[in-house]
Amino acid sequence: GHAARLVSALVARIVARDERPFLHVAEANTGAIALYERLGFKTRTHVTFRGFRTP
Repeated sequence: GHAARLVSALVARIVARDERPFLHVAEANTGAIALYERLGFKTRTHVTFRGFRTP
């Protein structure tokens, strides 16, 4: 419940500025994806996340 309320509040603030809310989420984070889908978000494209470390 808390996550849904928080995301919904943030979405409302973004929409109030006439902007479009969007999210990046790792494909393995199925719990977050399920929440976002319940809130009306849809997958538009798949993105590959990469991490690099300097020696």
